[in-house]
This record gives sequence, C-alpha cells and structure tokens, in this order.
Amino acid sequence: MLFLKQHAKILILLAVIGIGIIITAPYSNFQNFLSQGDHGRDLYAAQAVYRGELPYKDFWWVYGPLMPYYYGLFYKILGVKISSILLGRNILIILGGLLICLAMMEVSSGIAAFLCACWFMLFHQDFFFTYNHIGGIAMVCGVAFCLLSYIKDNSSKAAWGALGFIFTLCLIKINFGLAALAVSVITVGVCDFVRRIPAKLSKKLFYTAAIIILPLVVFAIYWSFVKGLSIMEIRECFPYKEGDQPYSISPLVAIGNFLQITWHTITSNWTNLALALIINASALRCLYLFVTNKLQPSRKIILILSLSMLSLFYVANFHEYLKSGVWYRGFWAQPLSIMITFLLIDTAAQSIPKILRKIIFTFLAGLAIYCCFLIDRQLMAAKTEGQYFPLPKAGIYVTNSPSWMATVTQTTEFLNKTLKPNELFFALPYDCLYYYLTGKKTPTRQLIFFEHVKIPTEQEKSVIAQLEENHVNYVLVSSRAFARQEFGLGFLGTTYCPLIGKYIQDNFAPIARFGDWTNEPGWAWNHGTLILKRKGT
Repeated sequence: MLFLKQHAKILILLAVIGIGIIITAPYSNFQNFLSQGDHGRDLYAAQAVYRGELPYKDFWWVYGPLMPYYYGLFYKILGVKISSILLGRNILIILGGLLICLAMMEVSSGIAAFLCACWFMLFHQDFFFTYNHIGGIAMVCGVAFCLLSYIKDNSSKAAWGALGFIFTLCLIKINFGLAALAVSVITVGVCDFVRRIPAKLSKKLFYTAAIIILPLVVFAIYWSFVKGLSIMEIRECFPYKEGDQPYSISPLVAIGNFLQITWHTITSNWTNLALALIINASALRCLYLFVTNKLQPSRKIILILSLSMLSLFYVANFHEYLKSGVWYRGFWAQPLSIMITFLLIDTAAQSIPKILRKIIFTFLAGLAIYCCFLIDRQLMAAKTEGQYFPLPKAGIYVTNSPSWMATVTQTTEFLNKTLKPNELFFALPYDCLYYYLTGKKTPTRQLIFFEHVKIPTEQEKSVIAQLEENHVNYVLVSSRAFARQEFGLGFLGTTYCPLIGKYIQDNFAPIARFGDWTNEPGWAWNHGTLILKRKGT
C-alpha cells in the first residue's frame, strides 16, 4: 500500500498508456473514410519528404511543415503504407492523453486526472479529413500542462516548457501556435500580477523570447521553405486572408449554430444527457463554493486562474470556427472543454460526502467503459472482408463504399500497368491519393485545382510548362472536376483553370474510364476517373 502511494503518479501515467493502447489499437488498421483529396495529400506529403522533397517548395502544402516529416519517419521505420501513418496518429493520441493527465494532476485529484485523460483518448473529436491536426492537439495539451503547472507553482521551467510546446505547435498549425503564445503570455503575466511577483531578469528574458525571439525563429523557418514562391502560391499554402477560404460566416451566427449542435448532442442519447446533468450540477456547486467562500484561499486562487486560463485558451482555439462556421474547426477547443469539465466535477466532488464522490467517479468510469465496448463493437462490425482496401500501400479497412474502392483499385492498377517506371502522370482537380498509391511524383508543384483556390493565369501557364518539361503523356481527371452542387469547387475549364482545361482538351484524348460519372461527385464517394493520353504518342 505504501508503494502505491509513493508511486501513485507513475502508476496513473502507466495506466493511461495501457488504456490508451487498448482504445487506439482497433484504429491501427481502420480508417473511417479515406478521401482521394485530403487524405491523399497527407499520405503523399509524407511520402514526398521521405524522398527528400520540401513542403511548399516542391509540392503544395497547407499546414505547418513538421507533420510530413513526423509521418515520413514512420514510413522509414515501418514501410510506406497507411497503417504506418495510423500508428503515428495513435501515438499522438496517447501522448495527448498523457499530457492531459499530467496537466490535471497539477490542479485536481489523481482519479479525475486519469478519467480526464481516458475521456480525451476515447471521445476526442477526430479531424476526419487530415492526419496533421492530432499533432497540434497533442501540443495544445502540452501547453495546457505547462500553464497549469505555472499556475500551481510559478515554476520558470513550466513557463519555458510552454514555449517549447508552442514552438512545435507553430510548425504544425501556425495560427493555433500564435493563439497559444498569446494565451501563455497573458497567463504568466496575470499570475505574476495576482501573486505580486516582480519582473526579474529571468522573467524579462521569458517575455523577450515569447514576444520577439520565438515568432522571429518561426518566421525564419517558414521563410526558408517558401522563399522563391510567388505571393499567390504562398497565399494558397496559408489561406488566412479574407477571400482565401470558400466559407465565411458571422461569429454570432456561428455561435448560434454551435449552441444548436451542443443542444442536439446533449439530447441525442441518455449518456450525453446524464453527463450534461453532472457537468451542470458540478458548475452550480462550484459557484456555490465560490460565493460562500467554502474554498481555501490558496485553492480558490488556483481554481480561478486555472478555469480562466482554460476558458481563454478555449476561446482562442475557437477562432477558425467563429470565422468560417465550419463545424469541425471547433474541434481544436475540445481538449480544453474536457479539462474544464473534469476540473469542475473534481472541485465539486471534493466538497460532498465521500460515498457520493465515489458514486460519481464510478459512474463516469462505467460510462467510459460502456462506450469503449460500444465503439469497439462498431469497429469490429465495420471490419468486414468487403471493406478491406487491399492495395499494397493501403491494407486497411475503410468505410468507403465498395464502388469507391473498386474505382480507386481499377484506376491505380491501370496506371501501374500503363506507365513506364520513370513516367509521371497529372492528377486533377484534387486526387493526390493516386500519386501515393502509384508511388509517382507529382509533375507539378500544385496539387489542388478548384474554383475557390483562385489559380491565376500566370500559375496556369507555369503548371502547363511543368507538364511539358516533365514530358507528361497521361492525365487523370476525376469526376470532382465537374461538381454541380458543392460550393467552391466548380467546373474545370469553365469556372476555373480555363487554360489548363483547354490544354488538356487540345492535347489529350480519353483512353479509360472508371467509376461513377452519374451521381454528384463527393469527398470520398460517388468517385469516377477518366484517364487521358497525349495525342500522337
């Protein structure tokens, strides 16, 4: 018993790792939907840097430069296959759980920290369209850990540790790295002000590093990648200016939509409703403890600072959603809401009889176990023979339709049989998956061609010049080049890229056609491909 008490923290962290392996293991060979565009881009990017190519300069890339190298390392160790990427993603989920557990240990009980970490690993909202962002989420958890540690102990190591996580986050998704930097500087400043800590030389060095040095270093790294690109090409990689994104909405409308989604989620099933009741009851109990001064002064200050920091961080990570109204862009804030939730529950539970506290945490643990089994059953049911994607660089189960898998398989096999070993092909409007599956390098730097990308005439000419320079004799055009309904996509040659459309029409003729060319093309469904060959070859 004495051993357990002395090593409780280590044992809890080991338990988090064990539970994390159990939770993530079913996803080691399972991908919910695999898209020919977004997932193809990520898979190709890791493959390209593995070959020694550079993001932005050698191929279009829309996030920070770090994650292609991270996943490229897994290609190097485990081989070029999707399961290598999935293992890398699972490791980041477990890392996020560990950092959340460490963060919550600073301001709550061990059991609350453990449950919070398990809750994150089990219920985190997956960025279904990219493997990039889970790396950023893990770094967000790391920043929260360091800031909660600083709130508790005013440790300079914690403040500098936050900058380390922020630097890494900037290289994954720069806008969220800068948001985390602002939150960190504000948190350190407010904590020092509340506790009347004078600004010594070490703290001045911290502010100098945070406000001046770190942003300059990050800028220098990004500049080393994008140097030599045109302004338009840089904007396509960092679409943060007004008009660069196809979606825009009023923040008030976005908040209204978010509240509707939240209410629908709460009332969708009994588990969500029960959890919502516990959260609201805990929040009311905490408010009562504040108003009646039932908390010790030191605990009260730590709790106020912790909730304020987490809430500020939550709002800061909500900025993409507030600007666009795109629901999945709010996922960046979810880890912080989970931490706020368990901090409120733990604070309230510490003020009630021990038997009630045990009932609450037992219920939460039971709810997590129940949902874990439920999710595992759903995954096992999805892993049928018909849902196995058998191509050599795939080898995973997906939820795409059999017709989608057949189209991708037939197209890939046709390309592999038709193309010579060193021969390249051109895929558009956004079908990078075929570059990955065939192991071929893109003949052009640009990977995406849609109306909302707003490719200028000069860039079209550059793309055509690259096609000529690389002696491209084959073009793959997918049905998504002619989207009638999805906003921002358009018609190739008509609403976007007229020069490229005319170039293909004048110089290439169809030789093979696969898949669905009847229904409206989708992100990972209703997929059709047309292979064209250069005339006279």
